[in-house]
Amino acid sequence: MLVGFAAANAGMARTEGHHTGNRASLAWSAGPHACPSQRPATGITVTAVENLLGRLPDVELAVPEPLLTWRPGPFHRALNALPVRFGAVQAMEGAHCVGPSTAHDGTG
Repeated sequence: MLVGFAAANAGMARTEGHHTGNRASLAWSAGPHACPSQRPATGITVTAVENLLGRLPDVELAVPEPLLTWRPGPFHRALNALPVRFGAVQAMEGAHCVGPSTAHDGTG
């Protein structure tokens, strides 16, 4: 038996209308087996998205939505790519960019 979670929370009854406040998720589980990092992970994600949209307020898809392609899988569904465009931005004062050549590898 192979269980796929990609369809979780996506049944016909759940996709009709808006689901504001729907906190259901198999990813976090519940009860004694609930993920202990749910709050920090949610906070980190919200902060990241808010910062991205705050710094790139004009970000938009670079292709029509129907042209986005999905990578199927038994346990997930993800975009192959997310092409976006946005206007030029100035570097923030004191900002530090970490890239492949400057990333700390934890060995020293």
